[in-house]
Amino acid sequence: MFRSYNQLPKYIYLYVLCQSINLTAAVISVAIAAIVGYAIAPDSSLATLPYGAQFLFLLLATYPISILMEKKGRKIAFYIGAIFLFLSGLIGFIAASNKSFMLLITAHAFLGVFSACANYYRFAATDGLEHSLKSKALSLVVAGGLLAGVIGPLISSYSRDIEGFSLFSLSYGFFMVLAVINIIILKFIPNTCSAKASKQPVDSITKNKVRLEINFPIFFAIFTAAVSYGLMNLIMIQSSLQMHQIDIDFNHSAQAIQWHVIAMFAPSFLSGVLISKFGHKLIIFFGLNLFLSVFLINVFYADFNSIIFSLVLLGLSWNFCYVGGSSYLAELVANDTNAKRWQGIGDSAIAVLAMLGALLPSVFMSTLGWKGSNYLCITIILFCFVMCAFLFKNNQKFEPEECLR
Repeated sequence: MFRSYNQLPKYIYLYVLCQSINLTAAVISVAIAAIVGYAIAPDSSLATLPYGAQFLFLLLATYPISILMEKKGRKIAFYIGAIFLFLSGLIGFIAASNKSFMLLITAHAFLGVFSACANYYRFAATDGLEHSLKSKALSLVVAGGLLAGVIGPLISSYSRDIEGFSLFSLSYGFFMVLAVINIIILKFIPNTCSAKASKQPVDSITKNKVRLEINFPIFFAIFTAAVSYGLMNLIMIQSSLQMHQIDIDFNHSAQAIQWHVIAMFAPSFLSGVLISKFGHKLIIFFGLNLFLSVFLINVFYADFNSIIFSLVLLGLSWNFCYVGGSSYLAELVANDTNAKRWQGIGDSAIAVLAMLGALLPSVFMSTLGWKGSNYLCITIILFCFVMCAFLFKNNQKFEPEECLR
């Protein structure tokens, strides 16, 4: 089963390391943003504003980065992202040391720009590869998050409170170390076909802009990947709130979330192989069924053991839908000169729903409640099933090679 991974170019594993750096920074940010914000914000209600700015700038930068990649190539955008990570660490260190809330917001905004650049690692890994290897490369890069799930909490914990430094200032400072390592790794990644679009005549690019028309398979690939991220964020955060409401100890809650993170990324070692064997649509369909199982469990059970089990299933369902949708999109636009723009649109949609999934949990919890929120999620998943059924019914009509004509 894993023999096919040996066919992947060695530089793919460098992208795995880059993705680990990306998600390590993200995990550290999740762990410390609200705490530092609460400590230095002029008003406690503004504590999560820096983290919100991070998502906002991730959203704002995602599509422009895809345009930059189309014109100048992947690596220049990745280097720019690494510079923003370094600046985020430097400004964050100064902000935590001097208790400057505005600088803290700036640091997280810059981190959002880095994330917007780094989120394209999974697509860059598929550039120039044979069709049969694309899904394996993409899923392997996503698997880099497994390493981040282990390293990120350790870094934020050990650098939390060191004598002579302000609380969590060294956690931000570690972003600078990650940025330097990232730049060194990027030096060894070859330029593949990342600049193909930029080498085309201007007239050709202009004509192709007119052909940037969405079709159902592309919409389905983008929609399922984005919805999976939004639903995962929503229920993951609400699970923490629900465990708090039923008086679960914080350490046990943290353990449940850790198992969830492991379940998110561990399947990536298999999902690429499964996609090659069963196809994108079946893998996405399986992920949607897992999502439905999660929400049904949450509707009928609300004890700790049920929540931890549903969180593990939530991680698995996210992986199959996110990786399946992303690799399906990569396949559908593989021969399109506007491929990077489609990837930009896809990641922008993911950023929007991920942001909503991060902002709405407490609102839904206070208005719809735990069960009501899960009923809403069931409705969304049923809509996805309708789309999936339509795609299966029109399978011959929507062959990948037909999609971009």
